Amino acid sequence: MEIFIQIPFQKQGSDGGILKLAKADFAESIRFIRKEKPVIGKALLVVCGINLFLAAMIIVALPYLITEVLKLEASQANRLYGFAEGALAAGGLAGGICAGIFANKMAIHKSGKLVIACAVCVFPMSAALILFSSEMINYAVITVCCFIIMVFSTIFTVQMMSFIQVETPQNLIGKVIAVILIVSMCAQPLGNAFYGILFEICKGCEYVVILFSGIVSLIIAIKTRNIFERF
Repeated sequence: MEIFIQIPFQKQGSDGGILKLAKADFAESIRFIRKEKPVIGKALLVVCGINLFLAAMIIVALPYLITEVLKLEASQANRLYGFAEGALAAGGLAGGICAGIFANKMAIHKSGKLVIACAVCVFPMSAALILFSSEMINYAVITVCCFIIMVFSTIFTVQMMSFIQVETPQNLIGKVIAVILIVSMCAQPLGNAFYGILFEICKGCEYVVILFSGIVSLIIAIKTRNIFERF
């Protein structure tokens, strides 16, 4: 999901080439995150963990489970996969709308509950693959769970971005957010490769991979709750 952020503009002087300027901005952002606002660094680690273990699992698992694991005709599988992708997009839209509607009621110290909700929604996907032989029931559970995960994860992302903007000085907002987006986005391709290997190794027992994702995501969620409740 793309999130557009309004960043205040303040023209600054420059002495040197673009690479030197980028290096200086990156170093300044890292210093601020590490020394002055370590809670932002912890938030960055949370986002990276979610991208690595949860978001990447959904991106890899959704097409693989629907088109390869569930015993569906090719044309039906492709059609249902399209519906599932639509459900993900709808979840992102619903999450963005909810983030706007309930903005005044969402305190940062409660953000861990959003991540817990995302992690908990992974377990029904694994359970359905174990318990149900009906392909359509499995498909429905997977799609609904992915929709709910997308709703809560979008609310969490909006909340984190708002929190970072509030905690960052005006002249550093663009630099800090750029670093956070770069680092967090790098985690997802690593997760995609990781889950591609896991699903290949656990072929026939795909529920194990999904269960693993749920357990790790739940651990991250609990740590997130502890971090922001103290804050």
